Amino acid sequence: MSPFWDMVLSPTGLMLYAAFWAFKILAGAWMLRKAMLLLPVRAQSWTEDKLGRIKLRGRGRRRLG
Repeated sequence: MSPFWDMVLSPTGLMLYAAFWAFKILAGAWMLRKAMLLLPVRAQSWTEDKLGRIKLRGRGRRRLG
């Protein structure tokens, strides 16, 4: 195996890969929340309702911010 694959398939490489995806998901959620704040209030309510229906928002009606 090449040194690259040795690194990727090592425990350290797998942990770095998992950390990359965790960071990517958290950064995406943060960017989505910030982008929703730029929407008008009516559009924020509509978006929160749609995200709640597909279980991507917490329970209850909370205002973003």
